[in-house]
Amino acid sequence: MSRKGERFKAGLRVAGSRAAARLVAIFRGQGQDDVDGRGAGARAEGLARAREAGALKGGVAKAAQLLGYLGAGPPPEARAALAALCDAVPALPAEAVREVVIEDLGRPPEELFARWEPAPFAAASLGQVHAATGHDGAELAVKVQYPGVAAALSDDLAARDLLRELAGVAVARALDAEALAELRRALLAELDYGAEAAAAARFRRAWAGARDLAIPEVSAALSSRRVLTMQRMAGQPLGSLTPGSPEAEVAARAIFRFSWGSPLAHGLLHADPNPGNFLVQPGVVACLDYGCTVELAPAVVDCERRLWRALLATDQWNRGGEAFRHALHEEGLVVSARSFDRSSYRDWEGHLAAPFRGGRFTWTAAWAARFVDFTRTLAAGGDLRLPAPALLLWRQRLGAAAVLGALSPTLDFAAALRELVPAGNTVL
Repeated sequence: MSRKGERFKAGLRVAGSRAAARLVAIFRGQGQDDVDGRGAGARAEGLARAREAGALKGGVAKAAQLLGYLGAGPPPEARAALAALCDAVPALPAEAVREVVIEDLGRPPEELFARWEPAPFAAASLGQVHAATGHDGAELAVKVQYPGVAAALSDDLAARDLLRELAGVAVARALDAEALAELRRALLAELDYGAEAAAAARFRRAWAGARDLAIPEVSAALSSRRVLTMQRMAGQPLGSLTPGSPEAEVAARAIFRFSWGSPLAHGLLHADPNPGNFLVQPGVVACLDYGCTVELAPAVVDCERRLWRALLATDQWNRGGEAFRHALHEEGLVVSARSFDRSSYRDWEGHLAAPFRGGRFTWTAAWAARFVDFTRTLAAGGDLRLPAPALLLWRQRLGAAAVLGALSPTLDFAAALRELVPAGNTVL
């Protein structure tokens, strides 16, 4: 490997669990300089930490990105800087990229593609993405993994505090050792781009025929464990849409269908609803990045379908409510029936049910933030548990709720949900 590549690789290892924990503390308002959330100095330090996270990559950058769109605590300036990490992580030297491609695919990118752009057009925590054109004229996006990031991510995830942050602040206290181990396994699986290619193909087959969703096609011949070549998707970022606009509502409905429908209709979970993973085309949302995905066990899917059907029941607070609570218990989320009598549970259930009572509902950022708050309160009191099979599902829902809240759509979510859980039907 070249000298620049070796320096880059070494730089990934400087975070360590102590630096990771410090980053998390700063952005959750727990740093020494920001005990009560006051002062421009603390905010400036927060911004510096955001840039540091961009340079470090790996698990630290993942935590920063998650806090950027789902976290509670960072001041607005810091949250904006954190959210920007989705697309602004410093790039890998061009010669190091070339070496990874040669090692994995046997030839340099200039030979493998008719056109290759040495400078990436997107970069994230584990790899960066280059534009290319295939010899057949197809426009491609080629994701190349940072050398050394596998060891760096493994080191970062050894820090239990950071791993809990990557579960999401609302559910961190609801996790046992088995759930944390499952989260670590799922995050480390993102390093295998071959598995990601297979997952993208599964999602593409599942949603074939859907007019409002686009999933990129994978080029298996030009992909490997550290190189992933896919169809390049056009579109605008979600942040370019005006909240509450007709365009935002069309995009929100597609994202809701993808986020809730993949598990309920197809038994698939896209567990990383980062806003940067969606691009908006006229009437269509392109869904990207299949690194953190799960094929759900049939028993989990069955329980989920009963849970959401119960939530849609017209007599929600009577027989429907009991069916919903029974499904929660079966899934292992609520262990003791006594929890159902507590005000914290009633607040959580009522808030969760609100969009699905029928009629049009405005899904705002404030509603999503309160959903996070109610979930955190329930978890902190020990009334909400997230066993391993349910962890990634509810982590995904909190993230998807935040993404939808940023779009502020007014839609009939009950009707949209009914389309996703009909008995025996295929969703398109």
